[in-house]
Amino acid sequence: MFKRGVALLVAIAFLMTIIVPGFLSAPTKVVAASKNPIVFKIYWGDSNAEPVDVWKTPIGKKVEQITGVRLQFEFIVGSDEETKAGIMLASGDLPDLINAHNVINKFIEAGALVPLDNYIAKYGKNIKKWYDTKAFKKLKYPKDGHIYYLTPFREESDPLYSFAGFWLPIYVLKENKWPVVRDIDTYFKIVKDAVKKHPTYNGKPTIGFTALTDSWRIYVLMQQPLRLEGYPNDGGWLIDEKTGVVKDSYTMPYAKTYYRILNQMWNEGLLDKEMFSQNYDQYLAKISSGRVVGFYDERWQIQSAIDSLEKQKLYDRIPITMPVLKKGVKRDRYNVVTMGTGAGISITKKCKDPVTAFKFLDRMAGEDILKLINWGIQGQDYYVKNGKMYKDAKQIQNYMNPDYRKKQGIGGNIWFAFPRPPFDWTYSDKSGKISWDYSDQALEQRYKPYEKEVLKAYKIKSFKDLFSPTWNSPYGYGWDIKLPDDLQAIQNQADDLQRRYITKAIMAKPGEYDKIWNEYLNKMKNIPLKKVIDFRQKEIQRRLKEWN
Repeated sequence: MFKRGVALLVAIAFLMTIIVPGFLSAPTKVVAASKNPIVFKIYWGDSNAEPVDVWKTPIGKKVEQITGVRLQFEFIVGSDEETKAGIMLASGDLPDLINAHNVINKFIEAGALVPLDNYIAKYGKNIKKWYDTKAFKKLKYPKDGHIYYLTPFREESDPLYSFAGFWLPIYVLKENKWPVVRDIDTYFKIVKDAVKKHPTYNGKPTIGFTALTDSWRIYVLMQQPLRLEGYPNDGGWLIDEKTGVVKDSYTMPYAKTYYRILNQMWNEGLLDKEMFSQNYDQYLAKISSGRVVGFYDERWQIQSAIDSLEKQKLYDRIPITMPVLKKGVKRDRYNVVTMGTGAGISITKKCKDPVTAFKFLDRMAGEDILKLINWGIQGQDYYVKNGKMYKDAKQIQNYMNPDYRKKQGIGGNIWFAFPRPPFDWTYSDKSGKISWDYSDQALEQRYKPYEKEVLKAYKIKSFKDLFSPTWNSPYGYGWDIKLPDDLQAIQNQADDLQRRYITKAIMAKPGEYDKIWNEYLNKMKNIPLKKVIDFRQKEIQRRLKEWN
C-alpha cells in the first residue's frame, strides 16, 4: 500500500514546470567550468518517471552551462524498485547521486547515503531560502535525526483541476443536464443509462466502468471505498486527523458493500472484462478511444489519455472529475495540501566529490535556474515587460503542448525531484510565480475552449469548485511513512491477499460473492497487521505532536 502515495507525487510533477541545477556563482567560473563539465552518475529509481535525459534538451544544455555539471542517467527498468535497490546494495555498486523514490529507507538503513545536515548549514544558501526550520524538522529521519534528501513535495495544490475523483465524459454530463454527481448510486445509474443509450462507439462496445489494475497501480481500485467515505490518499490507511489513530482499509465494512456493487455490474456486463488483465498502456488506450464512460483515477495517471483525446478533437469524450461519495458523507478529501516527506535526490557514500555534488543540488534551487526549468528560455518561451514575466499566445500554445515541453526540456518528472520552493511562491524580484502554472495569466489561459464551455454550464470558475475545499493535512501524507523491512513484508503480504481476493470477489458468479469475501476476511486474520498499524500510528502521533 505504500506505493499508493506515488500518486501524489507524479500528480504534482505532471501539472507544473520545474527546477534545475547550477553551482558556481561567478560568471567567469561558470563559463570555464562548462568547457569541461563535472560528470555525476545518477540512478533514477522513480518507476513513474518517463526516462527522459533532460540534459540533452535546450534547457538542459543551458543548465549544464550554468552549473558546470552534467548528469549521466541510469533509469530503472520496469516497476520493481525494491528488487533493484536490493541488487545495488548487495553489490555495493552505487552511483554518485540517487533518486531512490519509494525505497529510500533501504538506502538509509544500509548506511549508503551521506547525511546532508552539515552541508546544508555550510553550503545551502538557496536551500535555506526555500526550506525553513519546520521543513528541516519534518525531513529528519526519525531513527538518527539526519536529513538525507530535500523533498520536492511542497505545500501546493493545482488551482484548476481536482487531483482525483470519479470521472464521466462531457457528452454524458451534457445529456444529463450538467449534474454535480455527489453520491455513488447516482454515479453508477448515470453510467448504466449511458451504456444503454450508447451501446457502441466507433463500432466497438461502450465500456461502462473500467479500472487500472496493472502492478502497483491497482491501488486506485483498492482505495475507492475509502475515498467514497471521505478519506484522503494516505496509502490505504484510515487516519484520524485529531487523535492519530490508524485503522486499515483492507477489511473496512464499506469495502464489502462497494465491491459487491462492482460484482453486480460485472455480472450485468457493465464492467470492463479486461480490467484485470490489461496493462497501463491498454488502459490509457481505452480511455483515449472515447468509449469508456466511468472510472476512478488520479489525474496524473490519465493525463496522456486526455491529451490524446484533445489531439483527436474528441472533446465531448474527454472525462471530467466528479466529487462522488457514499451517501451521507458530507466532505470529500480528494485534494490535499501539505509538505510531504517523500524522497528527493540523495548523495551516496560512493560519490567522488560530495561537496561539489551538494553545491550542485543547492544551485539547482537558484532562482535563475528555477525560471529556466519552470518558464523556459527568455525570448523563446516567455518575455519580460515592466519587470514581469509573461507568455504570448504562441508561447502559451507551445507550453500547453506536452510534446513541445518535452523537446524543449520545460518541466517534467526529472526536474521535479530537485530541491525547490512551492510552485505558487513568488520570485524575489517579483517577476512572477515560481511556475507559470500558478501565474494569473495561466489561470486565465490554461483552460481550453471546451473546458470553458463546461465551466460555463456549471457556473463555476474552476473544476475544483465542484469539490470540498482543499484539506491541509496536519500529519503530512500517510503514504510516505517508511516501514522497516519486516513490517513492509507483512504489509506486502496483506496487499497481495487483497489484490487476489478483491479480483475474485468482483468477478464472482451470482451467489458466490459472500463466500469469497468471508474467505478473504478469514485469511486476512492470519496476517499480523497490528504490528504495521502500531508502527504507523506511533509515527502519525509523533508527527501530530512535533509538527504542530
